Amino acid sequence: MASKRLKDTIKDSKLFQLIRNHVYLETFFLVGIFLLAGYFLSPEDICLTQKNIPYLLILLSVITLFHGFESGMLSLGIIAIVMWITYAVFPYVPFLINLLMVMIFSEFHYYWTKQIKELKTSSNYTTTKLNELSNAFYSLKISHDQLEKSHVLKPMSIRSAIEEILEDKIDKKITQEEYFIDFLALLEKSFHLQGGFIIYAKEGEELEYLTEQNSLVCYSSTSERYAKEEIFHEYLVDKSINYKQVVYVSDNEGNPAVRKDMEDSKFLATIPVIYENKMLALLVIEKMPFMAFNRENLISLSILFEYLLISGIKQELLSKSDKLLFIQDKTFRYEYLRMAMLERKYKTNSTLMVIKTDQEIRSIKIFEKAQKMLRSLDLLTTYKHNNLHFILFLFPLNDKAAAIGFFNRLSQTIEDERDKRFEHMFFDIHNGDLLEKYILEYHND
Repeated sequence: MASKRLKDTIKDSKLFQLIRNHVYLETFFLVGIFLLAGYFLSPEDICLTQKNIPYLLILLSVITLFHGFESGMLSLGIIAIVMWITYAVFPYVPFLINLLMVMIFSEFHYYWTKQIKELKTSSNYTTTKLNELSNAFYSLKISHDQLEKSHVLKPMSIRSAIEEILEDKIDKKITQEEYFIDFLALLEKSFHLQGGFIIYAKEGEELEYLTEQNSLVCYSSTSERYAKEEIFHEYLVDKSINYKQVVYVSDNEGNPAVRKDMEDSKFLATIPVIYENKMLALLVIEKMPFMAFNRENLISLSILFEYLLISGIKQELLSKSDKLLFIQDKTFRYEYLRMAMLERKYKTNSTLMVIKTDQEIRSIKIFEKAQKMLRSLDLLTTYKHNNLHFILFLFPLNDKAAAIGFFNRLSQTIEDERDKRFEHMFFDIHNGDLLEKYILEYHND
């Protein structure tokens, strides 16, 4: 019954998404229903323009506020054609009033959705950044715990092992399957995984949900092989994919536990990795010793799996892009590339500030002062070129006004007037080419 309810919920959400993806079809349908009702209620006034209640205006306001200018004008266009055909005299005044209101509603829709999109993008970026920092911290903690548990003659570091896997992917260009096989081998060695596999999206695809058709499966050396249909029909896998959360077999108190009455489930736990609302992969634990299958290990597996995949995305993005190659700070360059992608996708601006000086001591003093003033998401790095010292600042999801405010505060903290002798410039995130010219070419003369 639970599985049936889950599938019904997913069907309902997919039906709603289908309607949202066919905006114009929905607009035609609503206007058609309105005109049909008008024909039966008032054949001489199909568009109901002469009624005391402004039915037409209500319909147009709902459509325009919900779908925007295009749908509002499409609706009004259909209404205008019907008016022209069915009315003896075209009702210019009601038509112009409704046209004016559609334009007002569409303007409100535009600014409202823009504000929501900017806030959502900012929230998603902040949450993603927090998760990345948390995963980096916990992967370091897990490595430290493993070092404490291991013998003196056989030290090991989980994080360094993951870094090696990532380096192999970029340098040796191993396949996605080999990449996951190495990770599963690490889990077998470090977490006593006795059987498991990873379901992952085909290379180059961004998916909201994994399915039999769009995914591949990579097995550990000790795992049994299953048909894809069998895997995706398992309750744990189905629930984990649909709800995008970790699912595991538990005892009566909700703690992970290997039970004797597990004939209804072939697996112990499923761990998905979600990044920017896209499902990257799903780790399925088939077998694990009783003592090793606990909440702490599941959290560790989840963090390491997410750290591996997101770090892989970072390295791929850095290796494929030719922007700001002169910047050695990978974190700064990655965040710059990410902000540039968000600007292209959602039109959310971010700002870069560059401070230039020909004195090394001066650049060090400014850098140290600026570092203490940065907010949690702001970044800075340094670069030297032709005896000139540059300090680059990145203000994610902030316009030029925020960068100017930071610069003014920084200037006020500099007490020595000689240290204020530097040049500075501001760049929008989409002006990356101009930034490169300013640093690399402009001062070569």
